[in-house]
Amino acid sequence: MRIGAFSGFYGDSPENMKTLLDNGVDVLMGDYLAELTMLILRKTQLRGGPGYARSFVSQLQDNLAQIKAQGVKVVANAGGLAPEECAAAIRSACREAGVELTVAAVVGDNLRDALEGDLGRNTVLANMDTGEKLDLPDHEVLTANAYLGAWPIVEALNAGADIVVCPRMTDASLVVGPAAWNFGWGREDWDRLAAAVVVGHLIECGGQVTGGMFGHFYEYDDLGYPGLPIADIAADGTAIISKSADSGGVVTVDTVKAQLFYEVGSPRYHNPDVIADIASLRLEDLGDDRVRVSAVRGSRPTTTTKLSLTYEGGYRNMMTIGVTGAHIPEKIAWLKRQIEGRVGKPEDFDGFRWSVIGPSRPIDGSFDEATALVILHVRDRDPAKVGRKGFSDKIVQMCLASIPGHYMTTPPKEGRLFGVQWPCLIDKSLITPVVRIEGRPDVSVPWVTGEDTDPVVPDNGEAPDLARFGDTVPTVLGELAMTRSGDKGGNANIGIWVRTPEAYDWLASYLTTERFVELVPEAAGLAVDRYRFDNLLGLNFVVTGFLEDGVSSCTRVDAQGKAVGEYLAGHTVPVPESILRTAVAQAEN
Repeated sequence: MRIGAFSGFYGDSPENMKTLLDNGVDVLMGDYLAELTMLILRKTQLRGGPGYARSFVSQLQDNLAQIKAQGVKVVANAGGLAPEECAAAIRSACREAGVELTVAAVVGDNLRDALEGDLGRNTVLANMDTGEKLDLPDHEVLTANAYLGAWPIVEALNAGADIVVCPRMTDASLVVGPAAWNFGWGREDWDRLAAAVVVGHLIECGGQVTGGMFGHFYEYDDLGYPGLPIADIAADGTAIISKSADSGGVVTVDTVKAQLFYEVGSPRYHNPDVIADIASLRLEDLGDDRVRVSAVRGSRPTTTTKLSLTYEGGYRNMMTIGVTGAHIPEKIAWLKRQIEGRVGKPEDFDGFRWSVIGPSRPIDGSFDEATALVILHVRDRDPAKVGRKGFSDKIVQMCLASIPGHYMTTPPKEGRLFGVQWPCLIDKSLITPVVRIEGRPDVSVPWVTGEDTDPVVPDNGEAPDLARFGDTVPTVLGELAMTRSGDKGGNANIGIWVRTPEAYDWLASYLTTERFVELVPEAAGLAVDRYRFDNLLGLNFVVTGFLEDGVSSCTRVDAQGKAVGEYLAGHTVPVPESILRTAVAQAEN
């Protein structure tokens, strides 16, 4: 079975669907729902708009005839908060195009209304990262969506659906479902299901596995615009990852590793239908932008699934001020005193963060080199404190009585509502996934029986004697290692890997959690866990709370933690000379 991923987020390129159809795929898979997207869709609903990804419908409209002619199945989570409305819009588009296709909608994930009743009163919603309990009556819940699994998709395809519109599902389920349907896998075919989970994780983010965001891009002349990922899956779960024809980018073991490390924690990757052991898999570079993924092991899932809940956290605002030339530290200090005197001090707000970017060359540099940007983020439950009158207007009013060269790159504006991300676990017995096809009875889909499992204990590393590695030379860490980072709610994860067992022996010895915090001091005071992935020659660090209460509320400039890996890789560290020589020679080859 050949599956192509045409969407990695809500806003991906609209021509992707046509590209994959022309490449000859059996299934078009589209992922639209980042955790922030659910909140965006809810805000759209509150303004009277649809709660689904409208661009999915418009993409289908342009390609319905070809989808029908080629017999391609389409599976996407574009239904968001309103999968039935999305399915109805697609049926309307089919009628207008004169194309007969069966459209199914999956529902059952949305628990927002249920939490206002007995479910909310009788269910403890403990934050899965911090253990903190949520007192629901104190908060206005915006979204509450449980992560569904793959078997509703299997049921829909068994019923003859050509297009399956999904709500909040695990991203990997969009691949597991079609594969399990096509090959007739059983609900306890753990290894095959786990293999499909891995494949789904690899292709769900589009170009991230075909060279996009790849740290060692400079080893190639020009990666151009990376192509779309395609997975050829065999009946035993073995898969070959490749990319669309005549496209940019590259598919290698390292680009595949980069996506494997993206947004994961321990090697045990939990999905509602199976737990995939990422530490078990093997990667083989077949050349010509093709990598085989095999030997994935799986096990029975737990009795719970993730519930992604957001509630109103308050309001936030941001202003950016340019500071140029000599005496920049003194200018910023004066600016800070003025702003704190007019709008308040950090302790007066729920969140108050100064970020200073630049300058690279304040004296004798170009204008850009001589300039620093001071970015001020504020957030508070009181909209007046961070609104236009209380915050941004007051900063504008300073412009003639502030630092020399004062200018702003942001206009004064009102604060905007943000949501707090609250990840928790909920028993699957409280959720009933349902498949709906127009003119047919609803079909409820049972969960596979789960069992409680012990979590993987982090290996935070001890500080062994590094002298055994011999003489060292100061080297930028990224010259030896590659990194990839991302977000999961308020947590950031940073994967880092190397190409040889010798380099991995050194990396695992050198980069303990203590040294990680030395290199990433912004993580100081936060819980940092390290996990080993020996088969990938890499480590994964999970920093709890690094992104505060999730991207919508985070006051960091990089609110999704996308660049933390590159930040880590940019530090100079003492690398053993012998290991560095081998790494350089391998890169040149």
